[in-house]
Amino acid sequence: MLQWPDTLKFKINKSKFNFKKKVIEIENFFSKKYKTKYAVLSPSGRSSINTILNFFNFNRSKIVNIPLWTSACLVNSLGSFTNISVKNYKVDCNIIVHKWGYTFRIPKNLKKKLKKKLVIDDSADCLPNYNYKPFENNSNYEIVSLPKIIGSLCGGIILTNDKKFYKYCKKKQYINSHFSKSQTLKKYNSIFINKSNQDWRYYESFNHSVDPIGVNNIYECLKNFKINIDVIKERQEIIKKNFKQIKFDTKRLGPCAIFEKKKYGKKFIKILEKKHFSFGLDPFKEKYSTCYIFPIHFGISNKKFKITLNKLIKIARKK
Repeated sequence: MLQWPDTLKFKINKSKFNFKKKVIEIENFFSKKYKTKYAVLSPSGRSSINTILNFFNFNRSKIVNIPLWTSACLVNSLGSFTNISVKNYKVDCNIIVHKWGYTFRIPKNLKKKLKKKLVIDDSADCLPNYNYKPFENNSNYEIVSLPKIIGSLCGGIILTNDKKFYKYCKKKQYINSHFSKSQTLKKYNSIFINKSNQDWRYYESFNHSVDPIGVNNIYECLKNFKINIDVIKERQEIIKKNFKQIKFDTKRLGPCAIFEKKKYGKKFIKILEKKHFSFGLDPFKEKYSTCYIFPIHFGISNKKFKITLNKLIKIARKK
């Protein structure tokens, strides 16, 4: 759900807006919420991952493993400068995606083998839950996508305890403000003016710098962080009361509830979107099943949530 405060202007009054101060406030906000030493603001989740890979000098000679059925944005971003593989764990980097707020853990017997390999925890659409802890898979890098959790126009957060990497990122934040502003404007135009023009996606993969327009919007949307958490938790409780088989993660909060097809049948397809999910939550034993996803994040109105929920309850009772 994109929030568009009045401060989303293409001409910002500099006397009222301290750009770098707001960047620090945003980073401190997320480092506290996600329990890390450092949080680095980046232009996007795509950019966040590519910044980590650039720090480790990744190029076409390297291979990155990603999950099956992964998001197009991750595939497009990585494919812009390195090689991608699936179900190939003898690679240079493994990206562990905590899909839809569910925690995927590398088995203990494999963690030692991966010590010399780069591991990135991808919590793009995840909010912290009661038992959240960063770097679940002995990584030192975790990423979050801000549009997915606070409804901002842009922005990504890199969570880390690595001071050397943190300094590397901070040097990149302001080196190309012209490029970053151009990328933000392209994204804005694509969303609100010409939806057929998607060239901002390519820019986003290579942009490492933040700009005042995006920072101002992100800062105004920080209030949505708690709103989204409260909405998701409330809706999770409602769903659990009506569907006893549904279980939610205690470490991460995600944007949807997942109904496994073999448990709930085919009729849900008339109401919910069909997807694929690895219910074993083991990133190295991907066993996918067909599922239906029920969006429960704050971008869904209470009215729409209740209408969809009642339809699902009605269908479930017929069985």
